[in-house]
Amino acid sequence: MAGEAAMTIFFTLDLERQPMRVILLIMLAVGIAGCATSGNNARMDTVDNVALVDARAKLGLGRCDLELANDILALGYPGLEQEAAYTCLEQGQVQAVERLLTDFQTRHPEAANLDYSAYLLALAQFIRFELAEGDDQARLTTGRRAHDGLVAFVRQYPESAYRQEVAPRLEALHEGMASAEYDLALADIEAGRRELGVKRLRYVVQNYSRSDAASSAKQWLQQRATP
Repeated sequence: MAGEAAMTIFFTLDLERQPMRVILLIMLAVGIAGCATSGNNARMDTVDNVALVDARAKLGLGRCDLELANDILALGYPGLEQEAAYTCLEQGQVQAVERLLTDFQTRHPEAANLDYSAYLLALAQFIRFELAEGDDQARLTTGRRAHDGLVAFVRQYPESAYRQEVAPRLEALHEGMASAEYDLALADIEAGRRELGVKRLRYVVQNYSRSDAASSAKQWLQQRATP
């Protein structure tokens, strides 16, 4: 729980301190999902419901927070929940996305486009990874979660149209995590923990062989490491 709280604080501070960089990262990550939103055919009943009208109005203004997510969940409309999740994802409000979609399939087993909800939820973890830029340890933690989420999505929905968007994100995770491992290795070496740093460099070469960081690690080992 303490780790989750610390991660939440990190993302909140990052959004406040570097808003433009964060917005650009999120736009790049959810661009394809935005196209999917326009094609989402999830059913939305037309009812005279003040709460429903209010929720849609807030989404229309681009608002997203946990309070609104809870209000929308209370209404019980799967299409509105998907719409809200996408709006939240655009703004980097990962907690709200998770609140809306974590048990979406259980609550709405007959809803349209279940794969879309699962994809947005997996993409939320990828956003966490992107927002952790500059914190190598956080990049590794969020990267592993994002990788697991994307792989789980592909396995659950092998025929989904969104599957084609997973490969480039997995590649980005591969490169980003390799770079984080490499930077941590150099930090260990500079701090006098040479044995640990060299071990981490070898790990990069072995486990991230396709990455640019692996090439750099291999070069470092060939030039400086003793047998």
